[in-house]
Amino acid sequence: MRRAVTVAAALIVKNEARFLEGCLESLQGRVDEIIIVDTGSTDATVTIAEQAGVKLLHRAWRDDFSEARNTALDAVTCDWVLYIDADERLRLEEGETLGEKIDPEAIGAFVRFRPKTGYTRYRELRLFRSDPRIRFRGRIHETIWPSIWRIIGDAPSLLANTSVEIDHLGYDGDQSHKHPRNLPLLERAVREEPDRVYYWHHLSETLAALGRLKEAEAVALQGLTRAEKDLSVKQRADASLLVQTLVRLQMQRGESPIDMIRRGLARVPEDHALLFFLGRALLDAGRPDEAMQIATRLRQIDESTLQDGLLAFDYAVFREKACELAAIACLRLGRKQEAAAHFAEAARFAPDETHYGLKARALGARAS
Repeated sequence: MRRAVTVAAALIVKNEARFLEGCLESLQGRVDEIIIVDTGSTDATVTIAEQAGVKLLHRAWRDDFSEARNTALDAVTCDWVLYIDADERLRLEEGETLGEKIDPEAIGAFVRFRPKTGYTRYRELRLFRSDPRIRFRGRIHETIWPSIWRIIGDAPSLLANTSVEIDHLGYDGDQSHKHPRNLPLLERAVREEPDRVYYWHHLSETLAALGRLKEAEAVALQGLTRAEKDLSVKQRADASLLVQTLVRLQMQRGESPIDMIRRGLARVPEDHALLFFLGRALLDAGRPDEAMQIATRLRQIDESTLQDGLLAFDYAVFREKACELAAIACLRLGRKQEAAAHFAEAARFAPDETHYGLKARALGARAS
């Protein structure tokens, strides 16, 4: 039986009193050390950390997430590091410790990460050896990938998958308060690291959320151009997010996004969000037979098989939204009874969305 490695959880926080206690509860008894770097909290964050008995450090905030995270890494005394945020929760089976889940021969390891309630999981590199060569880079959306790649070189087998799960709660609810803070950091980030595609994606999304739609589209197109230089799996996945943004902007303007969607799917055929957009666009283009085929494909996807990919998807894409797509396609094909059944199925998936049940009953479906 292999020796379980020791693991330190490393967090950076500022005014996270609402989330921190729940995060620490998920870590207690699962890791060997908890290190928190506070960057200037004015709420009860520091008190909560002190009462939990963690190793608490203080560092002034300098608009640099990597600097704060690397301060935490410098204080680690364990074999491995889990980097986690206050608004995230570690999920393990009862009695399990994190060190038992790690291959000690690896350099880094992926967890199954849920970015938002109601979404599928995807692979995210959150575990790595405590090694002075491994440090974060980037003022925002900080990453350890450059450090990891320098070490593993041509040996990707040194990266392991795990069954460890992390749930992120911070994207639930309104995010508009973050946009003014993030915008200048993202604008600086794309100047300093223009080949990192995810920066372009987040900048484009932020501009769109602020109503600056033309700028958002221009930024997304610039990001796609940058993505052409790097065909790595991660960059392709991030480029697919840019395509999703462009598709939404085109649809808002009443333009057909079919060409853009097909361009994205040619690069990342497993982007099921784009596939759903294609179904909607085909309906708008008067091609319900093809839209129906896509709805059927989406309903047949086993969501549990997606958790080791690099993209996360709203469960609704495979459930009620796919059913609604099928129902509308059936209506346009004159298949009223089938449409009623699809709306009824959508209502079972999303009982709070009362319009599905109303449409099903209007079309003659029996109440369930």
